[in-house]
Amino acid sequence: MKRLSIFMALTIGALAAAEPAYAQSATASASSSATLLRPVALSATANLAFGRIVLPSSGTGSVSIANSADTVSASGGAVALAGGSPSRAAFSVSGEGGQAISVSVPATVTMTGPSSSTMVVTLSSSVASSTNLSGSLGAAGSATFYVGGSFAPTSTTTTGAYSGTFTVTVAYQ
Repeated sequence: MKRLSIFMALTIGALAAAEPAYAQSATASASSSATLLRPVALSATANLAFGRIVLPSSGTGSVSIANSADTVSASGGAVALAGGSPSRAAFSVSGEGGQAISVSVPATVTMTGPSSSTMVVTLSSSVASSTNLSGSLGAAGSATFYVGGSFAPTSTTTTGAYSGTFTVTVAYQ
């Protein structure tokens, strides 16, 4: 019993002298943020219209409307007649001011005419693949850009009305 008492005294003494064990811990803080933008919107305000064109009597002609003006030009025997209101396509973008947007215009559009005849129009935009909306963050912004085009009618192109549709896309970058 004496041994047990000595053992108990030593054990209690050792436990009393030992420091308590704590798990190591660390803390850190992080911030959060967000920039909220009004939705981007796109509308076509004018269509690409070449007007009335006379085919060349032989060979291949050229017809174009620049993306910088509403004027049709024809060469190579093709003739642009007065009237018909030629115009480049015009697009209006609205969204958050000062923000960069990407602009995607297809390279071509196919116009279909009588008897399923087709005419491929090569498109050209007045903006590169991106531009900035006017204004600054916290206010409405806008941009306008234009699309012109050109095609090459031949003396054997089927006569009649041709039309086609192309889709332009804008998005925040």
